[in-house]
Amino acid sequence: MNWQLALEKFLEKWKKKDFVEAALLTGSYAIGMETKYSDVDVYIILSDSVDWRERGNKVIDGVLIEYFANPPRQIRHYFEKDFKQNRRSAARIITIGKVLFDKTGIAKELKKEALEYMKKPFQKPDKVWIETANYFLWDGLDGVKDAKERNDPSFFYLYHLTLSRALEVYSKFLCIEVPPASKVYRLFTNEKFRKAYLFEPFPDEKFVALFLNAMQEEKVEALEELILYVFERMGRFSIDGWQLKTKTEV
Repeated sequence: MNWQLALEKFLEKWKKKDFVEAALLTGSYAIGMETKYSDVDVYIILSDSVDWRERGNKVIDGVLIEYFANPPRQIRHYFEKDFKQNRRSAARIITIGKVLFDKTGIAKELKKEALEYMKKPFQKPDKVWIETANYFLWDGLDGVKDAKERNDPSFFYLYHLTLSRALEVYSKFLCIEVPPASKVYRLFTNEKFRKAYLFEPFPDEKFVALFLNAMQEEKVEALEELILYVFERMGRFSIDGWQLKTKTEV
């Protein structure tokens, strides 16, 4: 399978269009971490004069190519939208991307902006957010316990939803990027993988150990130990007497 040749064939029609300014190879092939299940990810940068975006997939000579086509203003919107959610997905795509062609210099410009987002610190959550996050973690754990007690088939679904929520909440509390679900295990266990995707080490080794244990054990006790640790780190939490008074929104 010659994926480079397939990629060249795919790009032929895009290069000829006057509203296409640049293209980058991104994802696992860009950093040399591809597997037999990896597709070839291509990011196409359109002119800001277009009023549309497009994504799709194309099989060429047995190679699956997934492409994303966006004008620069849309890409910048993704940078900001991700950042508000403690994520850097779009910025990472551009940062690790290898330029395939760049007619106007826009790829170079966007890579510079993306790198700035990769370094930009996240905002510390306020007390209301922390109290609300703690409550919903408690509520999620309570739902998991209830499902286990009733032998509800949804137990494992609820279990992993709550586990994922614990990771998201604690990451935001620490003002770090929320690890994506598809990559979290390898980010926590494979330093080479983590560095290739430009993730910083998770700053709390005990949390990582508890998280991996809960992921693998799939037992209520393991999940509860993790959540109690998060409560301890985030200022402690007790459902008895818990209340939260805030201003109305209207």
